[in-house]
Amino acid sequence: MQSNSKSKIGMAIVLALSVFATGCSAQWVSVALADLPVLTKMALNIASMVATLQSGQQLSPVEAAAVQNISAEASRDLVLLQTFYNEYKANPDAHTMQKIENVIADINQNLPALLQAAHISDPTLAGRIAAGVNLILTTVSSFASLIPQTVTSPASQKTRRNIRIPSARDLKTQWNLQVCAPAGHPEIDAAIVGCELG
Repeated sequence: MQSNSKSKIGMAIVLALSVFATGCSAQWVSVALADLPVLTKMALNIASMVATLQSGQQLSPVEAAAVQNISAEASRDLVLLQTFYNEYKANPDAHTMQKIENVIADINQNLPALLQAAHISDPTLAGRIAAGVNLILTTVSSFASLIPQTVTSPASQKTRRNIRIPSARDLKTQWNLQVCAPAGHPEIDAAIVGCELG
């Protein structure tokens, strides 16, 4: 009788853990899926600003190409990341989880390298593009911090509870303030018309 009771308790614990894991899984995937379209739009808006500046001859062709590369890389990686999150949501497995982690690692490695290599001469524009890229990077890094770990220590669980992922609305607000606010620089102000996310 006592072994039957222990097996029921064990089964209850296993079920509770699986429900908890599924709930956490659904939450972190939902957060990422809500924010990724906004991040992708940000990446595309970087390219739009540069196209406007290039047509006004405010950027050299080398600078414009470098920023276009940043935008293209970010867009491509974010779309791929969204695809893997959708895959994981439909069928959670370790292989898809690894794909998500690999894309996040690529974003965190490639975007800073491309930004550093861009060498944009106008400090105002360089600051705006860096702010946009950093907003993308910090948000993607926060996604990584939400990914369920197979083994979690009490310290890592506490750290994960303190992480605040910005909502899509918060991301738009930050983008509008950091990247699209008037700069007092006529060419850049003309280029950022329409860059705000609503």
